[in-house]
Amino acid sequence: MDKEQIGIPKLRFPGFTGAWEQRKLGEVGKTQSGIGFPNQEQGGHQGIPFFKVSDMNNEGNEFEMKISNNYVTEIQITNRKWKPISEVPAVIFAKVGAALMLNRKRLVKVPFLIDNNTMAYIFNKKWDPYFGKTLFDTLNLPRYAQIGALPSFNGSDIENIKVMLPSLEEQQVLSQFFQNIDTLIALYQRKLEHLKRQKNGLLQKMFPKNGESVPEVRFPEFTDSWEQRKLGDIAVIFDGTHQTPKYTDSGIKFVSVENIATLETEKYISQKAYENEYSNKQAEKGDILITRIGNIGTAKIIEKDEPLAYYVTLALLKPQNIDSNFLVWGISSPKVQRNIWKLTLHIAFPKKINLGEISQVTINIPSSSEQKKIGEFFQQLDSLIALHQRKLEHLELLKKGLLQQMFV
Repeated sequence: MDKEQIGIPKLRFPGFTGAWEQRKLGEVGKTQSGIGFPNQEQGGHQGIPFFKVSDMNNEGNEFEMKISNNYVTEIQITNRKWKPISEVPAVIFAKVGAALMLNRKRLVKVPFLIDNNTMAYIFNKKWDPYFGKTLFDTLNLPRYAQIGALPSFNGSDIENIKVMLPSLEEQQVLSQFFQNIDTLIALYQRKLEHLKRQKNGLLQKMFPKNGESVPEVRFPEFTDSWEQRKLGDIAVIFDGTHQTPKYTDSGIKFVSVENIATLETEKYISQKAYENEYSNKQAEKGDILITRIGNIGTAKIIEKDEPLAYYVTLALLKPQNIDSNFLVWGISSPKVQRNIWKLTLHIAFPKKINLGEISQVTINIPSSSEQKKIGEFFQQLDSLIALHQRKLEHLELLKKGLLQQMFV
């Protein structure tokens, strides 16, 4: 008989041999729903944290809730007759709506309140709390939601979930192991967010602001003013095919607005269709694709020397006497993005920017040597961000695999 069928995980620390015990969550803990929080009373900065689902997005709250956007005073608690949840640690998660489908859970170690879109699960003494949080990570909570106008849980839906529990001693060993992994994941998440903020800040400072001809931050050897040009003056611009193609199992990659981040796709067209449609507007290495329908103004340089077909939701820019790396980051700078936004047809559905308007977008340009240095700088920064992103994804996949192996 398979070990998993008799309550034994596939991968286990030495010294533990017994089968895990099946229990319902309601037998070893309890759920508690949140309460209404009037908008006019929100925004406090001291007292008991009042957590909402959106607080899970706060930096530092990746695994454990440490920072709230709202706190309530003892006077508020008394006047409202609220009762903070003091049986901690506990796990909180969304109980209604789209946020429920994100399947996020967070540990809380201090007395707290939650709003009525949130639910808490409170552990009893049979649990190591961090083991409990990790076990919750293995549960696909949305599958237990009641389907209606909005998916939602009742407390009984959660309390009826069957789980397998090892001894408290084994829980504690697993708890420490996964705390170490989660700490490492949180570290890489913070590094990644820091690099992204740094990149956004540099995009604001290393390209001129409105009405200015030089940037705030600059490599020291450059002093000349930048020249304002239109995209139509420094690039030949094409749009993609307006016809939905006949897809094939292999051939030429066909990308659209949703593929802009990586230019990777599982859609292909035939070589013949590619030659017929793109004979005079072939995308080449060093060209730039920019989104123009729905998502507006996201630019991506083509880094591979291979044929690439593109849909009408994208425009192709062939740079003329300008550094491609500089141009793609210049398009991403705040000033150019605002210019693109002004020229976008917002009454269209979905919103779009026409090819003629793209050609009218203005951008400031320095000397070719400064272009090259700026382009290389942001390319290296983006490579560092991509490296941290890959490391983070690797750690998250590692954790997922270990959860499957080390939990029943």
